[in-house]
Amino acid sequence: MKNINQPTDLQKAAERGEPSHVWREGQDRRLKMILEAAEDRVNGTVFVDGCGVGMYLAHLAPMAETILGMDIEFPRVQESKVYTPKVFTGAGEYLALPSNSIDLLLSHEVLEHVQNDKQAIQEMVRVLNLVDALCFLPPQPRLPPL
Repeated sequence: MKNINQPTDLQKAAERGEPSHVWREGQDRRLKMILEAAEDRVNGTVFVDGCGVGMYLAHLAPMAETILGMDIEFPRVQESKVYTPKVFTGAGEYLALPSNSIDLLLSHEVLEHVQNDKQAIQEMVRVLNLVDALCFLPPQPRLPPL
């Protein structure tokens, strides 16, 4: 029996990461932190950069006036369209969005996969209405069990 959570292309998974296919307690903790920091920005136009298969889109969409997602992998974009039709394929260094058009931008474990992190951050800042509306969630090191 095939494990659906096991990446089929290990080289691609090593280069670009593997999206969360199951929502777990860790995502709940992160979402709570995002919502607390975002305040009312979550009710505006929200952009999930590196949306994967749409887990954060699904949880943010009910609150957002408009929810947008982008991922570099076309099959992931197709899967995430279940949560919003406003999902597109693209690279973080070249966001196909107007300047000052996003109220809240979530970049969850994305920067370590882009070709040019400085350019990706400049693009994020360009599309935001306010610079303080950017939420980076870098990968967390695995900690030993307590």
